[in-house]
Amino acid sequence: MRTFFLKISDKPCPAGGGLETLERLEENTAVIVGNFDGYHLGHRYLIERLKKRAEEKGLKTLIVTFCPHPLRVLAPKVGICELTSMEEKEEILKEEGLDYLCFIRFDRDFAKMPAREFLEDVLFRRLGCRYLLVGYDWRFGHRREGEIELAREVGKKLGFEVELAQPFTLNGHVVSSTLIRRLLSEGRLKEAETFLGRPYWVKRKVVRGEGRGSKIGFPTANLKDTENLCLKEGVYAVRVENRFPGVANYGYRPTFGGKKRVLEVHIHGFSGDLRGKVIKVEFLRFIREERKFGSVEELRRQIEKDLQSALEL
Repeated sequence: MRTFFLKISDKPCPAGGGLETLERLEENTAVIVGNFDGYHLGHRYLIERLKKRAEEKGLKTLIVTFCPHPLRVLAPKVGICELTSMEEKEEILKEEGLDYLCFIRFDRDFAKMPAREFLEDVLFRRLGCRYLLVGYDWRFGHRREGEIELAREVGKKLGFEVELAQPFTLNGHVVSSTLIRRLLSEGRLKEAETFLGRPYWVKRKVVRGEGRGSKIGFPTANLKDTENLCLKEGVYAVRVENRFPGVANYGYRPTFGGKKRVLEVHIHGFSGDLRGKVIKVEFLRFIREERKFGSVEELRRQIEKDLQSALEL
């Protein structure tokens, strides 16, 4: 899969530096547009449909997504949590056998682009769209004025087909990123895993912490950019790098008067310096809520119990 930024303006995307930047794609494509946050079974259903249609029509498959999530720009006070970073999203999508993944910087200027211009200039002329698959709730363009009827009108004029996909349901629920965010925020990991089709995981860089874990016998890896995860604050049984069991705390660390949320991971059976490295942390079970302890010794004893609970998995 070839990943690139589509140059809409001279402003770079705030994440994912190092990807090539293109002004246009010189191939005809079958396209789907969306946030693909978390990449769940509903997304997989859409992509399998896209791949089938692309093969039938002799087109390349193309996913168009945005950086950052549009709600971070349009409704910053809402404080939406993102299930996957840009890099995590790319890693997951690489496994799907797609031809192209395109990121577009979403900012205030891009949000003002009329829906018709997005269809005609961005998708058709610059990205070679000859088939467009849209989800049941897809809206696009300035003030979300674009919808399926406009897409079909423009497609008929320019020569690309538009297909509306029905929602993917499982166990009586429409599978969506919103549903999975809610389940994770309530500590319901197994239910979230059902709709994701995989355990929930993050892959982030280890940064220097305050060293308190080492002092009480449980050294931790502190992960960068985890203040806004879609997780309930508390303690989790985790698996690190697909093989090491461990226990993680996500929250403010009230025993030490923490002011912002942090993800700290103690990796059982591992010794070494992970600072600067990127590690994958898979969340297996919610063990307990975060709470303030009366002393460091009381906290240490509780961590021993938490680790034992995690190892029993």
